[in-house]
Amino acid sequence: MILVLDQVGLELNGRSILKGVTLELALGQHLAIMGPNGAGKSSLLGLITGDLEVTSGCLTVFGKSPSAFQPLERAQRISALSQSSELRFPFTVEEVIGLGRYPFRAKAASTARIVREVMDALQLNGFAQRSMLSLSGGERQRVHLARAVAQIWSSPVPALLLLDEPFAALDIAHQVGVRRLLAQVLAAHPVSIVSVVHDLGQATQGYDQICLLTEQGDQLAFGASSAVL
Repeated sequence: MILVLDQVGLELNGRSILKGVTLELALGQHLAIMGPNGAGKSSLLGLITGDLEVTSGCLTVFGKSPSAFQPLERAQRISALSQSSELRFPFTVEEVIGLGRYPFRAKAASTARIVREVMDALQLNGFAQRSMLSLSGGERQRVHLARAVAQIWSSPVPALLLLDEPFAALDIAHQVGVRRLLAQVLAAHPVSIVSVVHDLGQATQGYDQICLLTEQGDQLAFGASSAVL
C-alpha cells in the first residue's frame, strides 16, 4: 500500500482535530477526503506530508513514517498543492511549473519537455512567459496544480500527489480539464492521488475511494466510492 492510516488522531494546542482515521490507498488509486469546513481535511494532508505529527495511531507513506524521509527523497516522492500558494515575485508561468522538477536535478532539456507536456494538458501553452502576478485566481490555481503535477510526472518510483481543493476558483470547463489530467496521470505514471474536496456534489467524479469526516474530525465512512455513496 502507498498510504496506510490506522486509528490516526491529531491534537493541536490541546484541541482534538482528527480522531480514529483509518484508511488505505493502493498504487493508481484516487482518494477523496470530504467533509464540512473545520473537519480537519487539510490537517490530514499535513500529517501525510509530515508537516504535522500524528498524536495517536500510526501513519505510513511508502511503508514508513513521513518524518523518516530525508527532504530530497520526500520531494521526489510526495508532491503537494496547498490552498495558500501565493507568490510575491514576477516569476513566469514556465518558471513556476519548472520548480516542480527541482528535486530531480534533471537536465534542462528533460525539464523543458515535462513542463511543455503539463502545460499542454492544462491548456497553459499561451501563458508560458506571463508573469504570475498578472494572472487571475483561477489561472494561478491551474499553474500551481501544473507545478505539483510536474513534480511527479515520469516518476521512476511510485509517488503520491496531494491536492488541497484542486478545483477551487476553476470554472466548469477547467474543472473538466483538471479531471482529465488527473486521470491521465494515474493511467500513465506510478502515482496515487489524495484530493481534499469540499463540495460533496463532486463525490461521483472519478474517485476510487472516499473518506468522509464529520465537523468534529471523526471518520464517518471510508471505502470504495460506490459503497460509501
